[in-house]
Amino acid sequence: MYMQKAVKANALKRLKSAKGHLDHVIRQIEQETYCIDILQQSLAVQSALRAVDNIILKGHLEEHVSHAMHGKDQQKSIQEIVDVFEKARK
Repeated sequence: MYMQKAVKANALKRLKSAKGHLDHVIRQIEQETYCIDILQQSLAVQSALRAVDNIILKGHLEEHVSHAMHGKDQQKSIQEIVDVFEKARK
C-alpha cells in the first residue's frame, strides 16, 4: 500500500516540526529551564504528533478504507480502525 503524496508531505512536515520541538524540550531539560516552560514545549510536541495522527488517519480513510468498504475486506478495515482507536485511548 502507498500513502498519497500530499498526505506524506504534510505528515513529514509536521513530524519535522515536532522533532524540532522535541529537540528544544531536550535542550530545556539539559539547561534546567523552568518546568512550566518545558511542559508547554512538551505539550506542543504532543499536539504536533496528534496532528500527524489525524493527517495519516484521514488519508487512510480516504484512500484505503473507502476502497475496502466496497470489497470483501470491509470487516477487516473496520476492525483496524477500531483497534487504533482503542490503542489511542490507553
